[in-house]
Amino acid sequence: MKNNVSKLLALFSVLLLVACVGCGGRFKVKGKVVFSDGSPLTFGTVNFTNNDVICKGQIEKDGTFEMRTFKPGDGVPPGTYKVFISGTSQFVDSGKTVKTGNDENAAEFHTIGVAKDLIPTAYCNPDLSPFDPVTVKGNVKNLELKIEAEAPAVEN
Repeated sequence: MKNNVSKLLALFSVLLLVACVGCGGRFKVKGKVVFSDGSPLTFGTVNFTNNDVICKGQIEKDGTFEMRTFKPGDGVPPGTYKVFISGTSQFVDSGKTVKTGNDENAAEFHTIGVAKDLIPTAYCNPDLSPFDPVTVKGNVKNLELKIEAEAPAVEN
């Protein structure tokens, strides 16, 4: 009886080990988002998506990012992902004075600006994004995502 239980326990252990090895874990994916002129995109979020998962990476001021699935530093599961960028809107034309009405009832007010994406709209949609899909099979240290447009002029 003990022999059968030992064999069953050993078989269960081997199956558990094979299942865990097959899971593949998660891998570190780091990179940089740049415009075609080489300047970095200074904010936004890089997104990886497939039918099973979405992973995100916050873009830093120097254009670098590190992907995560649930929490910072947990990496990306193996697979092939569509890549798109979100959260790149900023206010432009802020602080301008606008006049309304005629001379008798004229009023002036300051605008907070108009929201405008810093990148072409296609890069913000996973189904239209011009970025090549990314296949993750191991750690990726220097993924460069190039936006085929020049960096917008900085507004003062």
